[in-house]
Amino acid sequence: MTSSHSRYGRRLADTAVAGQETAIDLQVRRFFCDSTDCARKTFAEQVDQLTFRYGRRTVILQRLLQQVALALGGQAGERLAERLATPVSGPTLLRLIRSMDIPEVPELTVLGVDEFAFRRGRRFGAILIDMDSHRPVDVLPDHTAETFANWLRRHPHIGTVCRDRGGAFAEGAERGQPGIPQVADRWHLLHNLATGLEKTVTRHRSCLKAPESEATPAPASTAGGESAYERKIRERHHDVQTLFRQGLTIDAISARLGLDRKTVRRYARATTADSLIRERPSRSSALTPHKPYLARRWAEGCDNAQTLLAELTDRGYLGGRRSVRRFLNSLARHNGPRAVPPPPPAVADVVRWIIGRPENQSDQSRQDLKDVAGRCPEIAEACRLARGFATILRRRDGHLLADWLGQADESQVKEIRTFANGLRKDLSAVTAGLTLPLSSGAVEGNVTRIKLLKRQHYGRAGFDLLRRRILLAH
Repeated sequence: MTSSHSRYGRRLADTAVAGQETAIDLQVRRFFCDSTDCARKTFAEQVDQLTFRYGRRTVILQRLLQQVALALGGQAGERLAERLATPVSGPTLLRLIRSMDIPEVPELTVLGVDEFAFRRGRRFGAILIDMDSHRPVDVLPDHTAETFANWLRRHPHIGTVCRDRGGAFAEGAERGQPGIPQVADRWHLLHNLATGLEKTVTRHRSCLKAPESEATPAPASTAGGESAYERKIRERHHDVQTLFRQGLTIDAISARLGLDRKTVRRYARATTADSLIRERPSRSSALTPHKPYLARRWAEGCDNAQTLLAELTDRGYLGGRRSVRRFLNSLARHNGPRAVPPPPPAVADVVRWIIGRPENQSDQSRQDLKDVAGRCPEIAEACRLARGFATILRRRDGHLLADWLGQADESQVKEIRTFANGLRKDLSAVTAGLTLPLSSGAVEGNVTRIKLLKRQHYGRAGFDLLRRRILLAH
């Protein structure tokens, strides 16, 4: 039984109207409690969907500010609330987050778990995800096996654990619930394979560069090492012969070209320019026999005089570096820029060609991979085995894993053997990951959201605030 005690006024802040702050003045009653067993003698009246105990805001404004706090945190939330004409301080928003109740962990069919960094490379936590709804159910202060095992002991209704290849979560699941089914995530399996392939390709980096062809053709003007003098004779002979065929006299040609009459007559009588060049006294040097070789090497892309000097010395050249440099400069001056050979493919590109879907690659990429594999038998073998595993993974043919492991054991590629040995240590979880449709994509998505929260400087508020923002902001 209750009876009326008194009335009093309450002023409640409400959501803004037309951009103006709004308050509600409310007259409420206070009642006596007539029960002798009740410790509270009086209590205040509450209006459904409008007031709550000790509240100075309406229910709808309280919920609005809670969502602002969960989405933006303290400082950013304070700025937005001011724009919404519902001013509130940053610390108050944080207190609103801490006052909210964290939901109980439901019965889960599949639990996803992965680590994230509080401080990159130094301190880590773990996030637990309901793989059916893709919602976080809890956050752990570290990523150790014992912490995860204790959490599983408190929640024995978990059916399956989907995890990465980290040993701590595998050990923690076995400690917390011995015999619980575990599923290794396929993305992490493919990532581990790519890491091994990167080491293999790096060891054989020299095979990525196409060998220099000894039959590389050199430009006609370059092959013979034609000098500026010889080029000038050919041009002058062409001009004289052209004017002479047009019917001009020796005197007219001499006046037009500014040459002596005897010179014009000599060029007019010569049938070819080569006959005039042969008339010039030969000025041979120690480098002359080697000029065709230098011209070819220059066309192939080698323009280092010291390197070429060492090659010429092996071929019997007795001259010095200056002559080699002078000849290279003349080639560059007379023939223009040479064709530079394309750079070798990057290690990351080769790895991507190997484990990527062949149907998504260009014809050029497939040809480049074929060329690299043709030059290096070990890369070719790694490519064959890696693509076989990737096919098993994409088709979820876990029953074929045992045959693949047998082939990997016979491989000459040590990184493939190391990868296979790692799979055997976690064989049941790996087989399940290659068979079941479960994936940790939802876990990785939530880890990305945690990174966004960290950028909002939840920082000095500590782990409890971050945990609440992760679990409640949905």
